Amino acid sequence: MTDLPGAPASITQPHAARPVRPPLTARAKRGAAIAGAVGFLLLGLGYAMASFAIGLALIVAFFALIVRAASGSDTGTGAGFEQFISGLDIAPWIAPLVAIVIFGIVLMVAAIVVSGRVLAAHRVRRPWAVTWAGAGVAIVASWTASGILATFFNLAMGGFRWDSPSWGAGFFGVLIVSAVIGLASNAVLGWLSWWWMAHAMRPAAAVDSVSQSVPIGPHA
Repeated sequence: MTDLPGAPASITQPHAARPVRPPLTARAKRGAAIAGAVGFLLLGLGYAMASFAIGLALIVAFFALIVRAASGSDTGTGAGFEQFISGLDIAPWIAPLVAIVIFGIVLMVAAIVVSGRVLAAHRVRRPWAVTWAGAGVAIVASWTASGILATFFNLAMGGFRWDSPSWGAGFFGVLIVSAVIGLASNAVLGWLSWWWMAHAMRPAAAVDSVSQSVPIGPHA
């Protein structure tokens, strides 16, 4: 169409390139799945081992403190505790508990290192940021999963009477099933959390420029 007299002429001028966020590549998805499943599984296992050993040591120390306080009184209160604690030889357990704590910490450090390297090998952007963010999301999600698992454990154990001869077998059976479900849920939560963070931090790419008519001045 012919321009009106006195109207500004126009030329075609391209827009600046727009950044878009393309989907993750198949290689990056695979890397996030492996890093998340293995990383959070090792992280949860290491934390469980370290916290169990530290918790057991704190419980023993707490009872020993109670017995010491009771034995120093004139009333003789806590004699049963004193006999119980004195009958336990805790010295041989100190080295194994320390070893379990150290091994648990090593597993947690290895989980972070393995995750970062797997993500980097699969060309995932910001592998260490994805690792830490994914671990944070998975830990929060695992709190909900732990609550559901504890409810399952309580309901399952509710079917056994404490005075029943089969209570011990039922307890260990439910405990093993709960442990397997817990480990599997850790792997799934890690996979989903790492994938989410890798997707959120994926790189942007520029698309082709778009043309636009821009006036340049009056037309004679």
